[in-house]
Amino acid sequence: MENILIDTDIAVEYLRNRDKGSSELLRLLQSHVIYISAISEFELCLGARTNRHWEDLEMVFSQLVLIPFDFGCGRISADIWKNRELAHQHLEIKDIFIAGIAIHEDLWLRTFNEKHFKGINGLKLWQW
Repeated sequence: MENILIDTDIAVEYLRNRDKGSSELLRLLQSHVIYISAISEFELCLGARTNRHWEDLEMVFSQLVLIPFDFGCGRISADIWKNRELAHQHLEIKDIFIAGIAIHEDLWLRTFNEKHFKGINGLKLWQW
């Protein structure tokens, strides 16, 4: 059983999917411990507009382990930023923070946006 950090897009796919059983999040939950970062919590809460959205988010959060962006994640994220800048490969700061958390916590990262994260030293991308 692998420990996997999901990117925000995995939660969004679940929340938007009418057939929840076919979602990537439910597939992962069947055989792995699944984590979500405080960065994804922030992104998802920004998108919550109705009581139903908040209820859905609370249900999702109750099934996952929340990981903060804490001491150590900042150093790793800064290194990712600097390396990407040197290579002229810009990445959104929230993605850098999520990658930093995954590396710091030694978790696999599952995302639908693999191209955003390819080439980050020390990051393990989960693929089926």
